[in-house]
Amino acid sequence: MYITAMFKTCLTLAFISFLFGTICGQSLPIAVNFQTSYQKQTRSQEGTPGKNYWQNGGKYNIRVNFNPETRELTGSEGIDYYNNSPDTLKKVVFKLYPNLFQAQAMRNVPIAAEDLTKGVTIQTMQLDSINIPEKKRVIRGTNMHITGIRILPGQHVHFDVDFNYTLNKTSFTRTGQVDTGAFMIAYFFPRIAVYDDIDGWNEYPYVGKEEFYNDYCDFRVDITVPGDYAVWATGALQNAANVYQPVILERMKDALASDSVTDIILSADWNNHTVLQNAPTHHWQFEAKNVTDFAFAMSNHYVWKASGVQVDTDRRALANAVYNPAHRSFEPVAGYVHKTMDVISHKKPGVAFPYPHETIFEGLDAMEYPMMVNNLPFEGLEAVQFTIHEVYHTLFPFYVGSNETKYSFMDEGWATYSEFMLLKEMGTVYKDEYDLSSINESAGTDIDMPVMTPTAQLYGAARFSNKDLKPALGFRYLQELLGDEVFYKAVRYYIHQWNGKHPTPYDFFACMNKGAGMNLDWFWQNWYFEKNVPDLGIEQVTANSVVVTRVGAAMLPVHLEITYTDGSKEWISKAVDCWKDGKRRITLSFRKKVAGAKLGNGYDADVNMSNNKRLYQK
Repeated sequence: MYITAMFKTCLTLAFISFLFGTICGQSLPIAVNFQTSYQKQTRSQEGTPGKNYWQNGGKYNIRVNFNPETRELTGSEGIDYYNNSPDTLKKVVFKLYPNLFQAQAMRNVPIAAEDLTKGVTIQTMQLDSINIPEKKRVIRGTNMHITGIRILPGQHVHFDVDFNYTLNKTSFTRTGQVDTGAFMIAYFFPRIAVYDDIDGWNEYPYVGKEEFYNDYCDFRVDITVPGDYAVWATGALQNAANVYQPVILERMKDALASDSVTDIILSADWNNHTVLQNAPTHHWQFEAKNVTDFAFAMSNHYVWKASGVQVDTDRRALANAVYNPAHRSFEPVAGYVHKTMDVISHKKPGVAFPYPHETIFEGLDAMEYPMMVNNLPFEGLEAVQFTIHEVYHTLFPFYVGSNETKYSFMDEGWATYSEFMLLKEMGTVYKDEYDLSSINESAGTDIDMPVMTPTAQLYGAARFSNKDLKPALGFRYLQELLGDEVFYKAVRYYIHQWNGKHPTPYDFFACMNKGAGMNLDWFWQNWYFEKNVPDLGIEQVTANSVVVTRVGAAMLPVHLEITYTDGSKEWISKAVDCWKDGKRRITLSFRKKVAGAKLGNGYDADVNMSNNKRLYQK
């Protein structure tokens, strides 16, 4: 009878675990659609790609012509698409990202009336040389569904598309006109959406705030612009000698070989017409392999500073800043890019910068693209932070292709964390602290959500807190617990498992556990899955002890400044695992007489600072 009862109990617990989404070997709650990936062995419970892992991809051959006077972009593309999935695809979803500016489209960002257009016009579309009629092309906002087709497992098909649209002029949202002679042009071509083992087709509409999820693809892009414009883009320029004059080519070569920032294009070069070959138009030809997107920028007056970075034993990459010379605050940016690429390659996390260049182009936003960044002319600390942040996105979500539309904490958390950890490497005078007000003011309120909340469900004051700052602090607290060596070993393990692939949050958590050599699920659960309030307080100070209380349920490290009666001070730290076993208070004892204690540092979230100081009172 005892055995029967135990057996029934185990069955009941197993059923409850299934309902609530936990699986054998995992203590974290797993959503049903993620459980399926384990059952099909596309992913493993250890966080690595499973033996049946697959992902689709394509090869894009794109030709575009951009007229800076009218802002009209016309293009044609050939797409070789590979269905590596085990499924027969009965439709194909395309992303038409410029339809954010379509008059009828849904949006959660403001767009000026003068920038509202008819969106992307698909002039012709063919599948394997057979015309796809309009009735089989259903466009709803930024999604276009191609129906009435069948693509078999393992089949390779070819799409041809002719398209055009008008680039936005004033409502700069990650792309658009910067000034009368500068443009940042991204998301400009129709592209096939991700089809993956978790959700099938990625049908999240692009409505402005949420970012992107794209397949790894190869790109060959031919960009035609007026002959007085230079172009910078994702990938490697294939025909530099056809567009630049010899003096610029020589400077590009010298810059790559030098660790010091040098000038490639000066204002005087534009004035003296010594930048570009003399022609009414130029074809700029770029190639990029195994990247998630392609973007380009162009200007007829921006200057260009650059330096080479030794990113691996046998490879150098170019760190670039391209900007309006009137904005002097941009002058140190090339140096910040260089330092960030160097630290990524050799220290934090110690993964060789994977691409041939990183180019910061002055625009009207703060946005990353593969090998490209669009940054405002930030000043002071912001210039340092935004450069670090956007360049670090090279690793997440580009080298490691997480779904930033759905789980943006997987890339924004890392990029924000990089602002903490790389600031010291920059050799600047800025104080080592961060504005935590978004957490301190929203944690525990009705709009607060767990970090694991899909990004499209985050709104209001808690949005930045939960997709950027909380996960960044979580990484910092783990780094403090594990130490640099183990922490970055775990990060490298995750990167090596998933570069060029599409990890989920569960893959990330399991990889970090494996790479660190310990089960950290207690921390992932507390900091990422639960809606907990960060609040530590000093409960009591005696002559020889300090009692720290975890008032809120969130686990945080303890950083104490102890002042002794003789006037001396001591700083005491306890890593976040001091709360691991459910403790709500800890007592710290001292041999010297304690006069008072102060709790917290510039990276400790805390909704109530009033209980962070206490003096010893007899």
